[in-house]
Amino acid sequence: MRSDRVLRRPTPPRVYQPLGGRLAKHGGEFVFGDPATWDVEQAVTHTATRLYGQVRAQAWDRLHPRLTRRAAWVDHDQPLPIIAGTVIRLTVEHLPSRGDPKPLWLWWSKVDATTADVDRCWQAFLRRFDIEHTFRLLKQTLGWTAPQLREPAATARTSRPKPGRAAVLEQ
Repeated sequence: MRSDRVLRRPTPPRVYQPLGGRLAKHGGEFVFGDPATWDVEQAVTHTATRLYGQVRAQAWDRLHPRLTRRAAWVDHDQPLPIIAGTVIRLTVEHLPSRGDPKPLWLWWSKVDATTADVDRCWQAFLRRFDIEHTFRLLKQTLGWTAPQLREPAATARTSRPKPGRAAVLEQ
């Protein structure tokens, strides 16, 4: 997630409104760039890694974005839903490229995350990131990004990536 996002907390427990009016749909703000708006984390993990040094993962539970009737929700006729999840903030000691490490924000659509869940989530993200960029590099190297097939029979002779194997020329 982008580091300038703002999410909302759950609504506070229903209290009597002496003046009436609609009850609140969203709770207080959780501003990624403002630590003063963060509460105590639900889960915190510290892991020593070879590439990144000490890695700290903090997780806050039951946060949700404030949806608007744009993009995917433009045709939604009912009231917009509350989609709660867990936000994980990942900070590392150093980067392999010796660059300036910035916090990484991850969204997980499950609530009530344990410390084991948080550890598994950020490590799975790194594995997925490595795999996706490896395939992107292979596709560029092998010329799979924009195939230029000049005749219909050429489609039968193109190669396709096979996970866990070398590229295979299919006949």
